[in-house]
Amino acid sequence: MSVNEKKTKPETDAEIGAENQSDESIPEFDENSPESSAASAGNGTDSLSDTSAELEALQKELLYQRAEFDNSKKRLIREQEQSIKFANEKLIREILTVVDHLERGVQHGKELGEKGQTTPKDFVTFVSGMEMTQRELAQLLSRFGVELIGSSGEAFDPAKHEAISQIDAPPEKQGTVLQVLQKGCLLNGRLLQPARVVVAK
Repeated sequence: MSVNEKKTKPETDAEIGAENQSDESIPEFDENSPESSAASAGNGTDSLSDTSAELEALQKELLYQRAEFDNSKKRLIREQEQSIKFANEKLIREILTVVDHLERGVQHGKELGEKGQTTPKDFVTFVSGMEMTQRELAQLLSRFGVELIGSSGEAFDPAKHEAISQIDAPPEKQGTVLQVLQKGCLLNGRLLQPARVVVAK
């Protein structure tokens, strides 16, 4: 046997056994094995399911928040419109007092003329001026959405009239307004104040 062959040959059987045992202790991993593929597929499916569920939940939350926002926006716009529409309510109530004064002044002037306590010219001038002021004020109110209600001879309507008293009258006049004690009004179609009237019964 040559010298080189002696050097490459393991010196003992123990060393040979140790080398074999070392090789067997390292497990080989086959990434293409069924076990490896099944594990990877399972992890991927679970992750995709979780992501889909989270995305669906976020979409529902987004739709809910958008609906809430739209409803709040519409409610605020509606409330703002109502506030603007009826902002002059207090002013209208005050002006109604002036309307009543004017009507009483016109009525008083007519009574003076009928009793002869003033000249015909004075009577005509007084009544004409009062009636012109009354018309101007009514026109002013109408520009702000106010409609005056209550006239003698019209049918009594509990939705817009308040009966202060009743007076016996012929059958053909029953249920009609004989006298208007105080004008009522509608503000943009809503009853602000009923007309106070005397009704025929």
